[in-house]
Amino acid sequence: MTDMQRDANRGVGEGFSSTATDYDAVLRHNFDGARRLVASLPDRPYERLLDVGCGTGMSTVIMLERFPQIRRVIGVDLSDGMLDVFRGRQGELPGVELDIRHGDVMDMGVEPESVDVVISSMAMHWFPDKPGAAARMAEPLAPGGVMGILCSGTGGDQEYREVMAALDPPAPPEWDATFDFALRDVDQMEDYLLDAGLEPIDIWMERRIRHTTPEAYMERMRVVAGHVTSHLTTEELDDYSRRILEGMEAVSGPRGFRYTFNKLYAVAQKPE
Repeated sequence: MTDMQRDANRGVGEGFSSTATDYDAVLRHNFDGARRLVASLPDRPYERLLDVGCGTGMSTVIMLERFPQIRRVIGVDLSDGMLDVFRGRQGELPGVELDIRHGDVMDMGVEPESVDVVISSMAMHWFPDKPGAAARMAEPLAPGGVMGILCSGTGGDQEYREVMAALDPPAPPEWDATFDFALRDVDQMEDYLLDAGLEPIDIWMERRIRHTTPEAYMERMRVVAGHVTSHLTTEELDDYSRRILEGMEAVSGPRGFRYTFNKLYAVAQKPE
């Protein structure tokens, strides 16, 4: 991993730690997506789960609801704050050995072929080396094991990007560039999985049109992407936020600010 990637990872971890206690309430749509991902996994007798970018642990809870036979869970995340929330969920996982690790996807310390199922829900879009991350997540899978990934897909939040593009003076260019860094399409995900030695079972995109208040949209951005603006002073951030809100209000209709959100799903298995 390069120094730049380490710095990026550190920033993501610190950003999510600062908003960890708000995550579950603000990002409820992400848990709808996690349920959709978990429902799409093949029905097999999984006993050992690895949750990469596990965050607050809600996706693990959803996995246990469908697969109560799981007896060991390894949760890996870069955010200490999110992991603290996950530890508080121990009571929701009765009879499960919970191994929570602060770590990066590229250095998880999980033994090869030691788990039956790997999930990563709304985390992969922040991984600097996405092909490398897919390969690292595949390594701990036992032969015949299954991987499920949910991340943000291309074309999402285009309406917000258009508001930012219209600002004068403009927003920092890295704000818009973050979307190109994060968002991926079906064919890219297929390449990642094949290169990782996995057999894709299904890869698909789901497109949603949502309406919300500009304030609620900006709160979502604060919780999931606070690290992108961490270099700004409070005054600079307040100024940009005010102007972006004004731009969103200008294009909002009777139902609020209309935006597109695309979720990219992938399910694959390791050859026997």
